[in-house]
Amino acid sequence: MARLFLRAVAPVFTIWMLAPATATAVDPPGEMRDLVRMSQPELEALYLASPAAPVPSGFLPGRAIKSPGSRLTVANSRATHLVWQGKIFRDDGTMINRVFFGGRAIPAQVYHAESLIDGQPSLILDYSRSRLWPDVRDEVREVAPGLYLGVMYKGGEQKMYFALDARK
Repeated sequence: MARLFLRAVAPVFTIWMLAPATATAVDPPGEMRDLVRMSQPELEALYLASPAAPVPSGFLPGRAIKSPGSRLTVANSRATHLVWQGKIFRDDGTMINRVFFGGRAIPAQVYHAESLIDGQPSLILDYSRSRLWPDVRDEVREVAPGLYLGVMYKGGEQKMYFALDARK
């Protein structure tokens, strides 16, 4: 009897344990890992419901969110973290990306302007003056106190999301 019970329950329990935890716009994320595990519609809804981020100061650790909601999203985020670790916001209205081994690359101008998604205010990271990414623009909103969700555009097309954590 016990063996029959285990045969019936074990697959369901295993699937439940392996299922990714997801948050919704109603259930605000608490950590960057929560954002990484959300689907594209959940990220978009959360972004649309959030206010423009204030301009942070100093280093903010980050996580890339490529192909949100796919089975590879978490693995891609971990792999990308080896190369891109976050952003460093400077007091002069600029920002620079922190890359592997503490290096710095690809500066951007930082200001508030309208989002390309909904026309509402967002914190804009404008790379138009950089030599490497002149056609890239990031938009950032605060989805929880000190937790930011960003959208990266390349050539005017949305390419991916990213998370930044000012609480670290």
